[in-house]
Amino acid sequence: MHASFWHQRWQEQRIGFHQNKINPYLSKYWPKLNITENSRVFVPLCGKSLDLCYFPQQGLKVLGNELSTLAVQDFYTEQQLIASKTVICDENSATGQTQMSLWQSKDIDLLCADFFTLKKEQLTDIKAVYDRAALVALPSEMRRKYVQKMLEILPDKISMLLLTLDYNENEKQGPPFSVTQEEVYELYEPYFNIELLELSAIEPQQRSPRSQNMSYFNERVFYLSS
Repeated sequence: MHASFWHQRWQEQRIGFHQNKINPYLSKYWPKLNITENSRVFVPLCGKSLDLCYFPQQGLKVLGNELSTLAVQDFYTEQQLIASKTVICDENSATGQTQMSLWQSKDIDLLCADFFTLKKEQLTDIKAVYDRAALVALPSEMRRKYVQKMLEILPDKISMLLLTLDYNENEKQGPPFSVTQEEVYELYEPYFNIELLELSAIEPQQRSPRSQNMSYFNERVFYLSS
């Protein structure tokens, strides 16, 4: 997906992926990761997710990454948080880099930038990753690139809570995209120990309107550790 696609979605407020409450899988399974208090958690492609607010409640710090400035601004405004903004590089710079800015508040910092432009030195203190909306936001040809970039920028020892969706892609066009259990193992097993924590077959009446007529719709929760 090109950056312009997501910028347009946010400008038009076509953000059906945004949830108005903390994801129940997060609160149910995050304690399993046993992350030490005051550690820092990385949340890629975070949007303005309320899940970001869960981690400070557990005594943790957060570094989120989001492409859209509108999403970042909306998050801090809606959560009534005061944040400072530091421009790291500008799209008009001599290097030709796209704009990257770091927004900082007491417990939640957001790197506003294309995920694939992030640097390892920006994530040196990360202890865990929460991926609810990143892997499933990318088409198949980009998912391997995403995982390789994640391995490039993350510390060697890391834990991850990964949420995926699985459905018949002949019946609906993503995003979010279908990611099978087999693909999760193919992408991550060379680098992580993988445990399937939950497989939930979502009944039609519990799905979004776009998904109600689909033959099946599964959600999976994985725990990855290196």
